[in-house]
Amino acid sequence: MNTQRYLIDKSALARYPRPAVRAVLDPLHRAGLLAVCGAVELEILYSARSKADAERIRDEMRGFEWLPTPDEVWDRAFEVQTELIDRGSWRAVSMADLLIAATAERHGAIVLHYDGDYDMIRAVTAQPTQWVVPAGTAD
Repeated sequence: MNTQRYLIDKSALARYPRPAVRAVLDPLHRAGLLAVCGAVELEILYSARSKADAERIRDEMRGFEWLPTPDEVWDRAFEVQTELIDRGSWRAVSMADLLIAATAERHGAIVLHYDGDYDMIRAVTAQPTQWVVPAGTAD
């Protein structure tokens, strides 16, 4: 059985209603292998349509392991952004994605996503990332 932890990005969670995505996420969630962090929760809460919706989202987030974001994660996000600046592609990657990737790296988790930003980050960090389903198949 797989015991690798995954830090799930909003891009993957938002596509949960799609059967192919659900088929990947459900077994990982049942096995307790999916985690979130502060940046993921903030991204998801940004999409809330009301106070009640935000409260529902917060309740759902409690069903995932929580990965803290200590100060060294911020330092690592700055390092990666500096490397992206050197490569001329820093504006293509969001601050949230930099923090999520650095948090996953800090905790030895794989970023599970549906977002090309993580391919650019992986090109700098060589950390493991994984598309929840192949790019272009869940839109």
